[in-house]
Amino acid sequence: MERDCHKAPALKLLPYRVRENLPILGSQQGLGGRAKAWTRWFISRGSLEWYITEGSARRNDEGRAVDYLLFGLVVGQGTKLDYFWLSDFADRGPTDLVVEGDRHWRPKAMAEIAPEMFKTPDKTLED
Repeated sequence: MERDCHKAPALKLLPYRVRENLPILGSQQGLGGRAKAWTRWFISRGSLEWYITEGSARRNDEGRAVDYLLFGLVVGQGTKLDYFWLSDFADRGPTDLVVEGDRHWRPKAMAEIAPEMFKTPDKTLED
């Protein structure tokens, strides 16, 4: 049986104002450091963060969103771009620790978050 994210605790990580503005998967491809992170999640007693740039709903037969496939920057022991499901954060994050949403976050360019990832060969940030 599919988990309904509207009833799952994970949905608080992706509030309506973010879901409504979040670009669909692939829409920021090619923007490099200009792509925007629309929300930030973190583990308060750890060093793991997620910066979500895009997402698309997986819908049931009635058209209701039952989960979201998200894409963004994951910062922890390293820094990488990756895909992940909202349902993976339903009760606890992938590390079995509580993940929180940054209530004060405002959309920010990826080059501001991880400038080392968005440098061109001549060591300057992408436009």
